[in-house]
Amino acid sequence: MRKNDEHTQHGGRQSRFLTKRLTPSVVISMLAIFVALSSTGIAASIVPLAKRALSADKAKVAADARKLNGQTAAQIAAVPGPGTDAATLNGQTAAQIAATPGPTSSLAGSLFTYRTEGFEVSAEGQTSRVTANCQTGERAVGGGWDQVSGAAYVLQDSPTANGTGWRFVIWGESGNNLAAVGQAWVVCAKAS
Repeated sequence: MRKNDEHTQHGGRQSRFLTKRLTPSVVISMLAIFVALSSTGIAASIVPLAKRALSADKAKVAADARKLNGQTAAQIAAVPGPGTDAATLNGQTAAQIAATPGPTSSLAGSLFTYRTEGFEVSAEGQTSRVTANCQTGERAVGGGWDQVSGAAYVLQDSPTANGTGWRFVIWGESGNNLAAVGQAWVVCAKAS
């Protein structure tokens, strides 16, 4: 037997040994050891950075304390200021001001109106232009659209040039057997 053949046979035995002994549980165990050792190395490099950040935070707190002239938060809160001065509060205490009822709403609901305009795009690839308009004395402050059936996409969504409506260009994509049906809407505010 030649030396090369002996080497090849030995290599073949070693290969068979690894194949027989290399089970999924051995692979998972080796992977777990690798991850555990890697994590320790990563943690060892992160801990010094964390210590440095902690000391920086302590230095910042000390610097903030110097800005407060060495006073505590309670000492600063005890100093009279605009919130505790009765003359500044028109003779009322802070509790009296807090108990004063305010307006129920900053805007009356009757200032706004919701108006709609229906649309239908009957064929795929067809477009429909629809404008939802406000009435005389109203201005458009917003708009939108929804659809009841079919599929459609909005190509343009904007207020009209004079600000009295909301304009949409809608493109149908639901096929030629199902029309895209919906409505455009505008929120109108009473103009003064």
